[in-house]
Amino acid sequence: MASLFKWLFGLVVLIVVLVVAAVVILPMVIDPNDYKAQIVQTAEQKLGRDLAIEQDLGLSVFPWLGIETGGVRVGNAPGFSDQPFAEIEQLGLKVKLVPLLSSRVEVDTLVLEGLKLNLEKNAEGKTNWQDLAAPEDDAPSADPAPATGGDAGGGLALSVQGIQIEDARLSWDDRQSGQKMVLDGVRLVTGSLVPGATVPVEAGVTFTSNKPAMELVTVLRAQVATDAALAVYRISGLVLDLSASGEGLPAGGADLSLKADLVVDTKADKLRIDTLAFTGPALSATGELSVTALQTKPAVKGRLNVAETNLKTLASMFARPIETSDPDALTKAKGDLVFAYADGALKLDPLSFGLDDSNIEGYLHVLDTSAPVVRAELELDRIDLDRYMPPPTPETVTPAPAAQPAEGGQAAGPAAQANDPFAALRTLDLVAEFKIGSLKINNAKMSNFSTRLVSKKGVLKIDPVAADVYEGKFKGSVVLDAKGKKPKVSAKKHLTGIQVGPLLADVVGEDRLIGKGEWHADVSMVGLTEPEIRRSLNGTSRFAFRDGAVKGVNIAQIIRQGSQTLGLSGGDESTGTAGQTDFSELSGSLTMANGVIKNRDLQAKSPLLRIEGNGEVDLPRDAIDYLVITELVGSLEGQGGRGRDELAGLPIPVRIKGPLAKPSYKPDLEAALSAKAKAQLEEKKQELQQKVEDKVKEKLDDKLRELFR
Repeated sequence: MASLFKWLFGLVVLIVVLVVAAVVILPMVIDPNDYKAQIVQTAEQKLGRDLAIEQDLGLSVFPWLGIETGGVRVGNAPGFSDQPFAEIEQLGLKVKLVPLLSSRVEVDTLVLEGLKLNLEKNAEGKTNWQDLAAPEDDAPSADPAPATGGDAGGGLALSVQGIQIEDARLSWDDRQSGQKMVLDGVRLVTGSLVPGATVPVEAGVTFTSNKPAMELVTVLRAQVATDAALAVYRISGLVLDLSASGEGLPAGGADLSLKADLVVDTKADKLRIDTLAFTGPALSATGELSVTALQTKPAVKGRLNVAETNLKTLASMFARPIETSDPDALTKAKGDLVFAYADGALKLDPLSFGLDDSNIEGYLHVLDTSAPVVRAELELDRIDLDRYMPPPTPETVTPAPAAQPAEGGQAAGPAAQANDPFAALRTLDLVAEFKIGSLKINNAKMSNFSTRLVSKKGVLKIDPVAADVYEGKFKGSVVLDAKGKKPKVSAKKHLTGIQVGPLLADVVGEDRLIGKGEWHADVSMVGLTEPEIRRSLNGTSRFAFRDGAVKGVNIAQIIRQGSQTLGLSGGDESTGTAGQTDFSELSGSLTMANGVIKNRDLQAKSPLLRIEGNGEVDLPRDAIDYLVITELVGSLEGQGGRGRDELAGLPIPVRIKGPLAKPSYKPDLEAALSAKAKAQLEEKKQELQQKVEDKVKEKLDDKLRELFR
């Protein structure tokens, strides 16, 4: 037994001597540069490219088995630029020798400096790396499984002292599209990559492109830790800073920062992001996020809180400036929402959002993003929609004649035909309910507004619509049918108990009609432009107003001026309220056919006047032809004028004719007096005839009495 131990001890000593001899002798006996030419030749045969290794090969054996070199150049493919396909200024890789005997791989810091990779695509669509990929027929077949009973490499342990990549550069030149992109100054430095240890990581890169012309400078810092099985990764203190400048960004550029803590569990297939914080120009948000089934069917849940931000500033970052009639609109937005995504469905529930002076609460479910299928219920405290309309421009205020549709209702030009604003509506499946405490739109003011929207197969129904408006009630419905080439719109509106004067003053800008009453309408039209609506307006309407006035015309004054012309009255007495015709009741109905609006039953009553009207408004021709027949009930004294029996009880016609914007008003008093003269003549004839009949009867009675005596 003693001899066996002596023999084993001698063997160990021999191995140690051999190792020491190898460490000392091999670097002196073997010079790897003697084989550099052979290495280059073999590599060129395999790659089909020129290869150069400018620096000497450095070899180390103990305690690290490694190699170092630099100045490596790989030539470009034929037909491309003259610059090399790849360059490496400095390369170093060392593996500790002794741990290899125990199936442990301990790698020193991997050093890669000055890597330059030039990727190109020529005008024919061929890339400069296609020749490096072996054709499928030439690809080596998979090696059969080793005939060993163990798991190959199953006991292998790997540790790396670190990775150091400095000053790397990757460029892309696409000569088909003209796109050029560069990743420059690429840097990655890590600590020791040992399972279970916390590894500091630093990285950075500068990205530039010509389409769009921009530059992005990014810097990343984090602490990365893993478990022994390399299944769970914890990234703490992650900080990603981004500085962007160029096309579509503010003149001074934009600085963005992202901070978070992450946990990735590859076995459980989960991701969790905690303490998420994002800051940028006029934007700050915090939140948290979790993802399950990360590699199969990701399901996301999270919460996001957006601090007050300026949406116009954000829009300008993406070269899409927003202009509103109110410069202060869209400058204060904030939100707090809980979101979830699974199986193609996105849910924002609950949702709380503030925009300027408005606050909205509710939920929004996008159940299918491809269709899409949307369900929503939102409640808004107040909003002035006019603030968010685009500011008026010369083009929108006075459209050029060329923008008018051609004869027959067809839009002129291929651009107009290609524009289809309702394409998305045809696939939209929407059910939504909205409530608004206070609403202003087109300068009309409403309160307690509520509606329900349903969209299916290109048909949008807004039914019902209800609101309190100008001391009255509004109820109605709207249907937009966009299945065809031109949208069809039908609407029913019921206004009851409203003060029409303030309504018209807000919406039209002038209260031509004042009074309290009701208005009912059931109309339809084809198209949404003003010329299309004028040509296709159809339907019925009726109205009734009390204790009001029609502004812009004083019928009593017109009659007075006309009577003065005919010498029927004199003096300068007042004829009531200047510039308006008062009434105690005004009612009528309308029929609309292809833009021609007809009225046959207008009636207005006042203590002095009785007014009837009939005629039509031709919207396509922008013209009115309407006859108002006024009858004086008594005298003009009721409106400050002198009584005239000559006009009392006479129907006096007033013709309203001409363009809608400025029609003319012409009374026909001569016709009225002529009618009265004829009536008086007829009355005299009847009186004379009665006298003749009475005389004949008297004589006939005398003769009969004489006959019977």
